[in-house]
Amino acid sequence: MVGQTVSLTVEPYSSGENNGIYYVGLTEGYINNNPAQSFWMFCDDFFDGIKTPTTYDVSIVSLVNADFTGDNLGLSLAQLQQQATLGLDFGAAPSGNSQADTDTQQAIWNYTGGNFTPDAGMLADTAAMQATYRAANYAGAFLLETTSEPGQQAFMPAYSATAPEPVSLVLLGSGLVALGLIGRRRRRASR
Repeated sequence: MVGQTVSLTVEPYSSGENNGIYYVGLTEGYINNNPAQSFWMFCDDFFDGIKTPTTYDVSIVSLVNADFTGDNLGLSLAQLQQQATLGLDFGAAPSGNSQADTDTQQAIWNYTGGNFTPDAGMLADTAAMQATYRAANYAGAFLLETTSEPGQQAFMPAYSATAPEPVSLVLLGSGLVALGLIGRRRRRASR
């Protein structure tokens, strides 16, 4: 569906979290009037407030280097990838942690007109993102950008960019070491 224009319905923010003014965190959306295939997403664009539920026509923009065709937000591909990586902090479902979600949301919004002063949480989120975004896999990462109101709203599906996980690599390495030790014990026992 990359490059296509589709209908995106934005549901009310399920967690009700806000930073004192704006809703933050994940909200539910679905494509082409099909609520049975809903997904979680986050707001990528600070330019314009939204009322929910509402429906937009959106263009689907890939965040893969080879497929990126530009966007109406005026951001570089690297900036969009940074926003996608920050969005991983929201998790795969609403967290209910309004302070953590506010830090993440404000860091994302600062790319598109937000002027939020970084606190310790925003600084930590940004440092973690800077350390990982270049190595992330953006094969499933998309910008959902309005065509009915260009420059007025954009979203990204939650949990769409995946960085290599150091924990997984450690577990794989320790598993291989354990198999090696088991094999070594068996060889010694058979002598």
